[in-house]
Amino acid sequence: MDQELRMIARSLVWWKPPEEVERLYLVRRIMDFGTPEMIAVARARFGEAMMREALATAVPGSFSERSWNYWHVVFDLRPTPPLPRREVPDSPHVPAEIRHAATSPARPLAAAR
Repeated sequence: MDQELRMIARSLVWWKPPEEVERLYLVRRIMDFGTPEMIAVARARFGEAMMREALATAVPGSFSERSWNYWHVVFDLRPTPPLPRREVPDSPHVPAEIRHAATSPARPLAAAR
C-alpha cells in the first residue's frame, strides 16, 4: 500500500492500522464515503474491475442507498438491485415493527417506535 492509500485508509478506517485493512473493504469505504480525489486514487490504484467487484460482493451496511444507486448508474448496472439488507430473525422478544424497521434501509428505526 503506497503512502497515498495509507492516508486514505487512516481517514476512512481510523480504527485499524492501514496494513490491516482489506482491499475490498477499503474500496467500498472509498466508494461510499470518499472524496472525488479519493475515488480518483482508487480508480488509478485498484481499477474499475475491483470497484465493480466491491459493489458485487457488498454486504449489508457497506453502502448507503445513495452510493449504491450512484455506482450502479456509473457502471451501467441496471436495473439497480436492492441494497443488501440485514435480516432480523423472528423472535418473540423483538416487536414486529422493530424487526421490519431493521430490515428496511429506507425507514429509520426511530420511525418504527
